[in-house]
Amino acid sequence: MIEVIGIISMCLSVTGVVLNNRKLKVCFIFWVISNIFSGYIHYNSEVYSLLLRDFVFTLLAIEGWFKWGNSEKTN
Repeated sequence: MIEVIGIISMCLSVTGVVLNNRKLKVCFIFWVISNIFSGYIHYNSEVYSLLLRDFVFTLLAIEGWFKWGNSEKTN
C-alpha cells in the first residue's frame, strides 16, 4: 500500500511542476496533496527529518497559493 501512495505522490508532484511551468496557480494544490501523501509515507517509515521537510514544503505551497494572486495565469 505504501508503494501505491508513493506512486500517487510522485505523479501529483510531477503534475505540480508541469502546471507551475505553465504558470497555473492550481499547481500548489497538487503540491499540498503530494506532500501530505509523502509525509504519510515518511511518518510510517519513521523518517522524521523527511516528514519535517514535507511539512515545510506544504506550508510553502500554501503560502504560494495565497501569494500567487487571484489570477489563474501570471505574465
